[in-house]
Amino acid sequence: MHKKIFFATLFLLILSIPVLCMASAKPIEIYINGEKIESDVAPIIVNDRTLAPVRVISENLGAEVYWDNDNRQVQIITSSKTIILKIDDVKALVNGQEVVLDVPAKIVNDRTLVPLRFLSESLGADVSWDNDLRRVIINRADAKVVDLAYEVIEGKPTVVITGDSPLEYSAVEIQDDRRLAIDVKGRLDTQNNALYVYDSCLEKAIAGEISIEPPITRIVLELSSNAAYKTYSSPDKKSIFVSFTYFDNILEDLTFENKKRQFIAEITTTNAANADYFFLSNPDRLVLDIKNIGLSEIDIPHVPDNNFVKDVRIGQFADDTVRVVFDLKNDTSYQVFQADNVFSVVFSQPFTIEDVKVTSQGDVSLVEILSSDEVFYELKDDTYKKQLKVIVPGAAIGKNLLDRNVIKIADGIIDYIELAKVKDAKTYNLEIVINLSSFVSCEMLSSSPTSNVKFALHKSSSLLPLSNKLIVIDPGHGGSDPGAIVGSVKEKDLNLDIALKLKSLLESNGAKVFMTREDDTFVNLYARAGMANEINADLFISIHHNSATSSATGTETLYYPDPQKKLLAQALQKAIVSHTGFHNRGIVERPGIVVTRETKMPSALVEVGFLTNSNDLALIVTDEFKQKVAQGILQGIVDYLCGSVN
Repeated sequence: MHKKIFFATLFLLILSIPVLCMASAKPIEIYINGEKIESDVAPIIVNDRTLAPVRVISENLGAEVYWDNDNRQVQIITSSKTIILKIDDVKALVNGQEVVLDVPAKIVNDRTLVPLRFLSESLGADVSWDNDLRRVIINRADAKVVDLAYEVIEGKPTVVITGDSPLEYSAVEIQDDRRLAIDVKGRLDTQNNALYVYDSCLEKAIAGEISIEPPITRIVLELSSNAAYKTYSSPDKKSIFVSFTYFDNILEDLTFENKKRQFIAEITTTNAANADYFFLSNPDRLVLDIKNIGLSEIDIPHVPDNNFVKDVRIGQFADDTVRVVFDLKNDTSYQVFQADNVFSVVFSQPFTIEDVKVTSQGDVSLVEILSSDEVFYELKDDTYKKQLKVIVPGAAIGKNLLDRNVIKIADGIIDYIELAKVKDAKTYNLEIVINLSSFVSCEMLSSSPTSNVKFALHKSSSLLPLSNKLIVIDPGHGGSDPGAIVGSVKEKDLNLDIALKLKSLLESNGAKVFMTREDDTFVNLYARAGMANEINADLFISIHHNSATSSATGTETLYYPDPQKKLLAQALQKAIVSHTGFHNRGIVERPGIVVTRETKMPSALVEVGFLTNSNDLALIVTDEFKQKVAQGILQGIVDYLCGSVN
């Protein structure tokens, strides 16, 4: 009897061993060019081959992915290669040539998984396996410089360096003989390796390899005298541009005015210019960088005796930047102001804000900020936080306010007012933060400088956050790219229908709208993001529809891992499902999506529903449903701007 019990126990232990081993196995990790790649569906191993989500891998290797639901196949497309894999079929096509796979593509949890090594190597990447770490390591192949050209772009003569994949580069100027070296990480693969121009900007440019391992291609540009240059990349990073310009704006004059309690420096330029300024310590200096400007032959006047500034130095810091450096005495406050083509830098002892008064009259609150002397100030609004900030450079808090850092108001317009000193080395700003209980319009009743900053706050409608916001609407796909197709229904048409309805809603509520396409036109993904960045948009909304197995249903919103982009996705997802009643699939972090990754502003991609689900599709094609989606997106945008995201 004891023997039977012993053998039964041993048998159970043996059966449990594989289960325990499987439970303790570490999940497979994927690293591309040293960065860990996350996916909502983990890679799997089938017949000793790793299968991974096709979209995650392809997009991180610079390819675009399209799903053909009718033929149950996925297409991976780059500028030089088209790969087609059919679900559960070991035969694949690479540029029309048949390839037999060890394992076929499969669908797992509504995601298409494909053989990882085959896909990566087909896209020109190297693949290795670290068994100890259970890690797949993918590295892109070396980039190649495939062309060197001289063109006019946006009215400026420009050297264009083109690669077969994204290019990394650095620029070094050799001041002595006006030469500029552009070092590109990659091999030289073009016979067009020299440009002989001899115009007012460029004499010649010659390319050659200076290193084999790692591969480095150097392009040396011999510049003409007085030519300024700027280097930048295309949105897809495959082209490097070196554009040239003459100085059409110069620093013409510098004057000083010494007053009893102030020292003022005035800098005059030919035309209005932009400038950055910052403070450096040990020793204390104020640095003013004036952009897109040259330095003329001016005589720097002697700095008169004063209590604030020791000396002033001016130089051409870069080809397009003049730097002015003020060496300071003791603890000095400064303010920088601009009126057209004149910069005024005012140095003084710190002054104080003596009182903050609020007078409430129905739907209007009158705010007065009293100072010990005339002050310059800046008013900024933060709609998301429902705040107005009055920023007074170099000011201190007066005795009457020292114990009143928070001033309670609660008049239905203003909740409370905070006073905060924001320090930067030895200089600081005083911020008077107006925390609002409702959205307002602001009427300024004073002008800078003044000893009494005065403005009125008026209650406004709930859609005020949209006023003058610049919102980019991106209808997915278009032209030769139809997106998902089910029968006669094409995703690109649905996306555009909703986008046009949303445009109308936004504009009727005060927003400014830019469409990446307004008709059936193909637009490159990087170009879509580039448009939004170029116009400095406030928000970017991309509209798409999903496709997968027939059981997949509902709405989801995709975002790039960034706090503000996640908040926007949450607001959109909540509002859309509330308006449409569709199944809520939640928000999904997707680092590889070009339009949300490359946009600098808050952005999100809405997948409205599944064309491959008959119930979803029956509603999606109706005009009434499209209007509900547009209204949901509108509400989501307002909720985000209002900070109403749970």
